[in-house]
Formats: sequence, C-alpha cells, structure tokens
Amino acid sequence: MLESVLLLTCQAPVVALASTSSDSSLAGDPVVLDEDWIRREEGAPGAARYVNQRAQMALLGDLDADGVFDAPSDVDALAYAARPGAPGPMAFDVLFSLLAGIGTYEDGDLLRVLENGGVQVEVGEAEFVAALQPGSGGFDLDAAEWMAPNEIWFSTEGTLLGTVLGDVEDGDVLVLDRNTGSVRRAYSEVQMQAFVDAAAPGSGAIGDVLSLAFYPPTGELAFTVQSPSGADASVFGTGGGGRVLPGWAEGDWAFQQETELDALSFVSGLPPAPCLDTDVAFYAPGAPVQFNVRHGAPGDIVVTYVSGSIRYLARPGEGAGFFFLDRADRFLNRQVRHQNLRARPFDASGNASLLWPAPTPKAAAAFLDLYFQSYDTGAGAWSAPIVIRIQ
Repeated sequence: MLESVLLLTCQAPVVALASTSSDSSLAGDPVVLDEDWIRREEGAPGAARYVNQRAQMALLGDLDADGVFDAPSDVDALAYAARPGAPGPMAFDVLFSLLAGIGTYEDGDLLRVLENGGVQVEVGEAEFVAALQPGSGGFDLDAAEWMAPNEIWFSTEGTLLGTVLGDVEDGDVLVLDRNTGSVRRAYSEVQMQAFVDAAAPGSGAIGDVLSLAFYPPTGELAFTVQSPSGADASVFGTGGGGRVLPGWAEGDWAFQQETELDALSFVSGLPPAPCLDTDVAFYAPGAPVQFNVRHGAPGDIVVTYVSGSIRYLARPGEGAGFFFLDRADRFLNRQVRHQNLRARPFDASGNASLLWPAPTPKAAAAFLDLYFQSYDTGAGAWSAPIVIRIQ
C-alpha cells in the first residue's frame, strides 16, 4: 500500500502561511501554539494548523546540540523563497526567523529547513547588521519577505539608532539588496501608519509592523501590525493608499481566542494537509501514545507510518508534499510487511485518533526516537512528519 499511495498527486490554489504571537485556537484546532505554522486558503473563512510543534521538532532536529530535538519558542517571520528547481511548494521553501535564538542560530537569522532534517542559515543576522551599521540597538528580525531576484524586505523588532539610513523605527519597512550589500527604506513607520489609518480610520497607533508579504493578485505589499487589538490579525495592503485585503480581515481567520498575526507569507499552490499530533513528545516504554489526525476529508481512511530514521522523498501536490520516513528502516518495513497501518476513518469533522503502545528501546540505548507520518488515502495527502522520544 505504501508504494501505491506514493503514486498519487493533487493540486491546490494560492494560500497563506502564518504564525501567531500568542497561543490561540481555531474551530478545527483546539490548541494553536504561537510557533505553529497555520494555513489559510483565500476566500473561505477559517484556517488550520499545517506545521505544528511536533513537526518542527522532526524537521529541525537538535538545534542547540544538547541531544534533544528542538522547536522554536515562537516564530517571528515567514518568507516564501522556493528552492532552485523545487518540485512544488512545501515547508522547505519557506524561510523563518526565531523570536529567540537557539544554539548558534540568532533571532536575526532567516533560516531554511533542510530536506533531510536540520536547518541552514539562508540570510544571517550579520548580513543585515553589516548593511545597516547601527550605532546602537540590538538587531532582531521581526518581519521578512523575499523578493526575487535577491532582495529581502524586512522590519525590525526594536529601534536602531545611527544606521546608514539614520534612526530606524520598528514600524519602518526596509529592503536589503543582497547583490550590493546595501539597504534602503521602502516605507517609514509614518507611511505604514497612514496605510492603516486609510483602511481603518480612527484605529490608533499601529505599534509595530509584525509581518510582510506580497499579495499575489495585485503584487502590493501586505502586512500585519501590533495594534489596534481588533485588527491585529487583519492583513492590510498598500493598494489604493491603504486597505484591509478582501477576505483577509481578522474575522476571516476565525480565531477562537484573540491573537496577533506575527508572521505571514503567501504561497502559491500549497495544498491542504492533514495535521498529525500527539499530546506530549516524550513517553515511557509501553506507555500508550495518543495520536490525533485533523483536517482530513470526512469518511476517508487515514493510515499512519512509523520509522526510526528519516530520508526525504518529494511528493509534490500531496498535502505537505513529501514523504520523510526512511523506506529502508526496520520499523517501517515490518509495519508494511504485516500491513499494520493503523487505518482509521476520519469522522464528520475530519478528525481521527488512534492509540499505539510505545516500544522499549534496545538495552544499550538510552532512548528511541521514532518518526510518524499520516496519509489521507482518499485525498492523497501526507501530513507533516512528527517525532516522539521513548526513554
């Protein structure tokens, strides 16, 4: 069955990926953590978790070399920057920035997830600092978007004094030209305030620019701001002198708890995907592991695979767009051989759950890391992979 499901493909329209500044919830996701990447399709109200904390642990690995996989405490920026020759949009085509540094990775770096796990620095904090040459103030990337061929549009977390542009406010929008190493100011905080004033008269000071993106239908700059609280999850645009983008107001996200949009990037052709999760990341041997799969097609059968190692295989158009488990792994081969696929139907809400007993690590091993990935057999869609540790 594994080989047959790897033959299916599907496509999806333009969507946005985003992350929130605080934990929240959505109609189909009782918990949305502030580091989760959520997906929203233009037009229809609502959003869904796409790359959750467990998935980030599987994809990022051990960032600080302490022997434990990591996930960011929060995500400050998302920026779509497709890999050369990328077969289709997936998590590896989205750069991200950390709210707080981990290990050698700084809060001013733009990072990319690697296909076989781990991350690389795509644009380092030092590159921004070298261009700006601030006299005082620590650099922290707060919003970013990639503009071909080699520009980064960005905003900072705080004020920087005495840069080559003069003082830089946290509401300014700057542009780094990576070919020349130069930086320019595209919009001042005053101009960004004017866009919001035109879109939402009387709404007050914006506080900070939290995210930047380019809206595909028009090419205009899209952005979110820290305040007012009634519009801090609305996506504004610079078109027409300032507007809330149609279908992207705060209410269109349908958050169940108020939050801000801390990161945003529009991604063309990113399909919907089921979302696999567990209650916790660490289990004792023999303990029951509760898996929950959300955002499947009601009535479809979902199967869940397990592997002790990873090996990337592109599956463009199939949900998350890749298979992450090692097809030569003993756990996966045993599972497929015995057809123990943990098949479950999605209920009317598109949810499924299953229990799985955690195995015992070998005597010489202090722990066992296992990777899991679910597949909606009807929709032909893979979830992002997740990882748990048994010790």
